[in-house]
Amino acid sequence: MKPRPRANMVAAAVAVVVLLDVAAATAPPTATAQPTVTAQPTVPVDAPTTIPAPAADPSPARSGRAADVQPSASPGAPEGPVSGAGEDLAELARLSEEAGALGEELHLARAELARAERERDRLERAAGTAAGRAAVADGAAVRDQSLVDHLAAMRYRGGDPGATRAAVLAESPRDLVQRLDALRRLSGATTSALDASRAASETAARLRDDATRTADAARASARAARERADHLDRRMAEMRELMDEVRRRVDSLTDGQRALWVGGPVMPAGYIAPPVDDTNSAALRVALTRLGAPYSWGATGPEEFDCSGLMVWSYAREGKTLPRSSQAQAVAGAPVAMRDARPGDLVIYYPEATHVGMYAGDGLVLHAPTYGVPVRLERVDAMPIHSIRRY
Repeated sequence: MKPRPRANMVAAAVAVVVLLDVAAATAPPTATAQPTVTAQPTVPVDAPTTIPAPAADPSPARSGRAADVQPSASPGAPEGPVSGAGEDLAELARLSEEAGALGEELHLARAELARAERERDRLERAAGTAAGRAAVADGAAVRDQSLVDHLAAMRYRGGDPGATRAAVLAESPRDLVQRLDALRRLSGATTSALDASRAASETAARLRDDATRTADAARASARAARERADHLDRRMAEMRELMDEVRRRVDSLTDGQRALWVGGPVMPAGYIAPPVDDTNSAALRVALTRLGAPYSWGATGPEEFDCSGLMVWSYAREGKTLPRSSQAQAVAGAPVAMRDARPGDLVIYYPEATHVGMYAGDGLVLHAPTYGVPVRLERVDAMPIHSIRRY
């Protein structure tokens, strides 16, 4: 797997810390204060709030749009050997991104399984209906054939019912007219019965073919649904193992490693939420209330989220239904160029669309990064952008 930007940044940050520790070890000892953990800030929806942030990496100009955002190169690993701690965090970053990608793949697989099961059910109902229609048509064909047989028997028992015989047997002109009229009716009934019998037989044969094809399609759809379900079960087992490994590693981080893993405040200094002027910006305001919320695979709120779950929950609060996975979110909605991005647009990341955040203005994106890292604001170009979608 190619190195991910987060893995590079974590490794570089740890290397800097290691160099600083070496320099500090040669300096005269001084008293140091232990780091303290403070509550993560949130953005109130009623009024703009300014939150102090680290002096480095000042925020971009606050236009509320992305037109002026310039791509920034992700820092690479420094030359020379990287500390074991840096290697551990880089590997953890790789595993966490792999787990997040697998989680989004599973969301998509569940949606596809649900569609396959609905199609299977539809085809099974259609097969039952087709079989019923074929049975009715068979019954009509049998009934019409019985009528044809009855008329043939009448002709056989009555001998030659032709006009010549009718004229010979007629006792009077009136009797001849009645015999000819009966003959005409019998002939017409026989012709109609034969036509109806042929049509009923043809209809029954066609409906039997339709029923057979529909039943075959239903069986194939059922097999596909079972295969999807089996595949999903296997991938879910892989996901559980990967999640357990990432949790174990994150939970065993030292305080210094955890600080690097989290990456600082969840909101940069001076950030002001864009005004609410449409449903999308209203969804952003809703999402901003979740700043600092913990990440959890498969969660859709309101207390914990994965990346696509945060998007789904925020838009649902404003009455819009979004697809569940980042891959599905990447193909729904309307495509938007980066220079035209507006608050509330979804920013999809990585070549396989395995991560998603919400554009928050000021060249920032709001997202749920990974396990152990809370919902936060980050530069929109901190990860490779796949596409931007507007709902």
